[in-house]
Amino acid sequence: MKCRYRFCGDELPWGVNGNKRYCNDDCSDAERLEREREKYSVKKALLSEIRRIETLLRGCYQEYGDAPFDIQILRGLKMNWTLFSETLVLDNISYRIVGSFGYSAFDNDTVKIVKF
Repeated sequence: MKCRYRFCGDELPWGVNGNKRYCNDDCSDAERLEREREKYSVKKALLSEIRRIETLLRGCYQEYGDAPFDIQILRGLKMNWTLFSETLVLDNISYRIVGSFGYSAFDNDTVKIVKF
């Protein structure tokens, strides 16, 4: 059996436990660190996108306030409509929450932003 660390590939010593995946602790630690780096980069990219969306919503809220405005404005800014933390219903309107802002898209191609 070979070491599963992608930069090693050495043969595991004969007679070791069949569940052992790495030839030594260095390979095991290096693989674990690489996995953690990959997880961190995914989380960092997601948090960066959430901050970007919240910044878009903040800018539109400062410009338009609570009044509905054309949804094409957010589409032009490449709004990611799939990221939100939760939904909240206020005055029979369902809002998607991103950070401290919530937005609701209506059938007449308008969107309303509220601040929480």
